[in-house]
Amino acid sequence: MSNKVKVGIAGASGYGGGELIHLLLNHPKVEIERLSAESNAGERLSSLFPNLPDIGILEKTSSVSLWNDLDILFTALPAGMSSRIVATLPKPHPVVIDLGPDYRFAKADDFSNVYHMEHGAPETLPSSTYGLVEWNRETISKARYIGSPGCFPTGALLGFLPFLHAGFLDKGPVIVDGKSGVSGAGRALTQDTHYPEIAEGMKAYKPMVHRHVPEMENAMNLFSGETGEVIFVPHLIPINRGLISTIYLPVSDDVTPGMIESLLLKYQEDNPFVRIVNSPPSSAHVRGTNRIDIHAVRSKKAVVVMTAIDNLIKGAAGQAIQSMNLVLGEDEMTGLPLWGAFP
Repeated sequence: MSNKVKVGIAGASGYGGGELIHLLLNHPKVEIERLSAESNAGERLSSLFPNLPDIGILEKTSSVSLWNDLDILFTALPAGMSSRIVATLPKPHPVVIDLGPDYRFAKADDFSNVYHMEHGAPETLPSSTYGLVEWNRETISKARYIGSPGCFPTGALLGFLPFLHAGFLDKGPVIVDGKSGVSGAGRALTQDTHYPEIAEGMKAYKPMVHRHVPEMENAMNLFSGETGEVIFVPHLIPINRGLISTIYLPVSDDVTPGMIESLLLKYQEDNPFVRIVNSPPSSAHVRGTNRIDIHAVRSKKAVVVMTAIDNLIKGAAGQAIQSMNLVLGEDEMTGLPLWGAFP
């Protein structure tokens, strides 16, 4: 008789859901019980992901009884869908770890203002928390609903929060230049992600108005008590996976390179998936891992922080599994890759 934790994945046909399956198949403490999709309901998993074993047919996400008797439910769904599913779950129901945006804000009004829709289960928000593990371990371990950060906020926040928390920042906005592989745009076909449109070029999109801006500003306040401004411009680049953030921080004149080095080395010591590197990081060096590589350079008036993550692992599925490990009382590294293949 298995003593493994029973998990389900709603939204298993997308890239985030597929990466969850890939990682959970190698997790020693869990058993994947149920998988679902909407437009791909009825298809076999191996037809959607030939790299994975044929472990079943995807059921329809909206089936009310599908999620009974689970310990953990991962949701990898568009905005609004996860909370609507939660509202239909019988009690007691599984811990919900949402890779979408429904639990990234503690207030229903904040979610509605950003995503222009009503939250499907506002009564659950007091029992929810933001799943940025390196800054929120204790609360995550006790939460019933966990909102995993977006991929761009993950790369940016893990890069600049140490400086904000240490009181190193001067007045002025935090400027984030983000570049993501095409998988970050999702699996649905669009003109912008069509091969002839993205190959051999790159482009900015949604400058200053991306939905990740209020998410980052909200997290700044959550983890430091400070109200700050984030100027964010994302770019789409012609690689499958990987995300690079270059972050420009206004810092106080008395912050020395030695202080920065000590801060980052302590940050690395306290966080097993944080690696401080001696040169600007490459997305190729973190591909297939749950690691973030960080490098910082001091100039006269600013610090430039560069980070690299795998957008589908540290920026999505891996980070969600980190949260699950904390909920289960496991080592947060369980079942997660620290090192990847190269080249």
